[in-house]
Amino acid sequence: MISSPPSVEEKLQGLVQELVQHYPYYQALDRESLPFHELPLIDKRMINENREQFTRAMSEPTVESFTSGSTGIPFRCIKTVKEQAELSMAIQRQRLKWGLPMRYRSVLLGNSLYAEPRMVSSFAYQIERNAPHMIQGRCSALYLVACYMAEKGLNVPDSLRFVQNWGELIQPVQRQKIEEVFGVPLLDYYGMEELWLIAFTNKDKQLQINEQSVYMEVLDPLTGQPLPEGEAGDLVVTSFVMKSTPFVRYRTGDLGRLKRDAENNLILELLPFRGSQIILPDRSVSPSIFRYLDQFYKQLAEDSGMKQFQMVQETYTTFRLRIVADEVQDEVLHDAALKLETLLKQCLLTDQASIVIERVAAIPPHPVSGKFQPFVSMVS
Repeated sequence: MISSPPSVEEKLQGLVQELVQHYPYYQALDRESLPFHELPLIDKRMINENREQFTRAMSEPTVESFTSGSTGIPFRCIKTVKEQAELSMAIQRQRLKWGLPMRYRSVLLGNSLYAEPRMVSSFAYQIERNAPHMIQGRCSALYLVACYMAEKGLNVPDSLRFVQNWGELIQPVQRQKIEEVFGVPLLDYYGMEELWLIAFTNKDKQLQINEQSVYMEVLDPLTGQPLPEGEAGDLVVTSFVMKSTPFVRYRTGDLGRLKRDAENNLILELLPFRGSQIILPDRSVSPSIFRYLDQFYKQLAEDSGMKQFQMVQETYTTFRLRIVADEVQDEVLHDAALKLETLLKQCLLTDQASIVIERVAAIPPHPVSGKFQPFVSMVS
């Protein structure tokens, strides 16, 4: 007799028992019967400061990656080879639904594209030459390449099946231009370096939660209590795959709402990037542009022991990067300021942008929500 798959509640409660058995942080709770929704919320800072409490002895080989995140807290991600393979297959299953062949060619737009303007033309000609089935990149980068290819009259290969955004909220004008130039759908991928895929574009062009791999909650930003379907709040994710490090009731730092569609699929609607925008006299810009220097943040973290950063917009054109670091050399800060200033001028389309970097002992959380803000605008 074939048994039916476990319900979501059974999977969650089984996860609680596994946590208490294997991880010191949860063993301290000393309650295998603790309801899942009473487990503490966790975040990058908690894991960074108590890494051994969230560690489980694994006999399998592991791989490491690094994310500056958009929370302002550098984070080392550890996955077993098996976990990484399972997470990768979850992404590929979504792409296969959109016609990606098993043996495919792809072009990945690197994060250096904004910091190095010549990379726009390099990627454009690479697309024309290599005839990819898929192009990946943040939508702002895809938009720049699409505009360049249209301006130069470059050919879009017939092999192309779709273009995939990741890491940014798609703006309507970007979607229109990208789909017009490339002649294929612009798909959206929402995930985190820590646990990869959370949601992917479905046939109705909505972000559909990958419920086989993750469980999503929306919580009230002030009380931490669950919100009903359709109400916007803090997005909290739980991974059913990650065991080397458990991401259970893990704060994403993003804002959004959940709803069920007519086929009972769980749909995610993201709100603008972490509830904040770079304010300019005639428009606003998502602070997700700062992700283009994730390698810079990685190097600064490795070279200076940077533990946290916060970008502050002081006026329309002046910015301050506040960093918490044990020690950092002045020349490192000087080089970093020049790179950031170049990025700002290109992204904000103004030569007036300037930035200074300030060392601070600590960056306090928001006085009301208690949450850390990676970007703050002082401009009304």
